[in-house]
Amino acid sequence: MTRLLIVDGYNLIYTTNRYKKWRDTDLELARVKLIEDLATLETTGDYKIMLIFDAIKTGTPGRHHAKILGVDVWFTRTGETADQMIERIVYQSDFEGDVVVATSDYTEQKVIFKPGVLRKTSRELVAELESIEDELRMPSKKTGRFRLEERLDTALRHALERIIGTRE
Repeated sequence: MTRLLIVDGYNLIYTTNRYKKWRDTDLELARVKLIEDLATLETTGDYKIMLIFDAIKTGTPGRHHAKILGVDVWFTRTGETADQMIERIVYQSDFEGDVVVATSDYTEQKVIFKPGVLRKTSRELVAELESIEDELRMPSKKTGRFRLEERLDTALRHALERIIGTRE
């Protein structure tokens, strides 16, 4: 089942070391790197991703939205924080499935907590991003032939094994 991942963009950029080399010299590049990472996560995981940035660091007056590399990127309107926008999205969401909010802001984690809403710290999300990056770097087996078992995800393979009676 697909989960909705809502990411507090600047919180992630400023509370982890992954974007440190860019955030102090070129914040725009740090945002781009984060969007690229989340786009990779979205294509390899079971997430629909919303990335929220405070508009205060952009100087734009109104709320802005763009779909970039498959990621829904939002900039809040002037006077609205990313936390406020995230809270509104969480409480107005009719998303069918789990909603995961990634932020290291403890107060925000407490405010958004309700049934069906999971919390993930910025460090936990970065660890997930780095794990996917490592998996993508691993050399693939190029034997020329693939067995069906190698192409199915684990849950589907186990379900099929139960059906045909080779697994209990």
